[in-house]
Amino acid sequence: MNMQHIARSGTPASVLPRRSVRRLPLSMACALAAACVGACALPATASAAVSPPGTRAGHAEEAAALVEAVRHGRTDLVRQQVHAGVSVDACAPGDGSPLIVAAQGADRTMVDALLRLGADVNGACHGDGNPLIAAAAAGDVGTLAQLLDAGARLDAVVPGDETALITAVRGNHLAAVQYLASHGADVNLGAMADNGQWRTPLNQARGDAVAGFLRGKGATASGTPRR
Repeated sequence: MNMQHIARSGTPASVLPRRSVRRLPLSMACALAAACVGACALPATASAAVSPPGTRAGHAEEAAALVEAVRHGRTDLVRQQVHAGVSVDACAPGDGSPLIVAAQGADRTMVDALLRLGADVNGACHGDGNPLIAAAAAGDVGTLAQLLDAGARLDAVVPGDETALITAVRGNHLAAVQYLASHGADVNLGAMADNGQWRTPLNQARGDAVAGFLRGKGATASGTPRR
């Protein structure tokens, strides 16, 4: 209520009726506060985690919470959960692993934190690529460099997915395309997508600048399969 309006109306604030406030017993308030630590820290997610080899089975909620902590840039919660035993490489369908999520968000601080916690720089999640592919999707050269320095395989082909270079091309990220090619990415390496489509860097080009650059590097639309 606006106190200036009350003063103009001539009604003293002291005579206005007060609403009663119901207070929770201290024990109940403490219980609710304790329950909210962690549960209220991040919004819930409907994703269910898919456990890759080596991940403890039956911990989908823990994996989903870890991915949410990564998405919100909470390195403190990420460290806390990993040290408590949550797999740093767990995959959540539609999201991927924590490192994939950090790379796609171009969150270099989080990428560094996850790598220090032992995240697999080449860890792939079916349908969600791998960290280098995620960084290529974001078009962030800094994250690409970070992952390559950590040992990411430049021409890795994820089953049902594609290569980092093809992803950068599809996003029309010229700087990322140039960076990957300059570091040795195969401009003709193709991959079969999960929909049966044969993809090569050149046949996925959406802009003249990217297509022209690839042709200048000797790319062909038909490309070549992995030998």
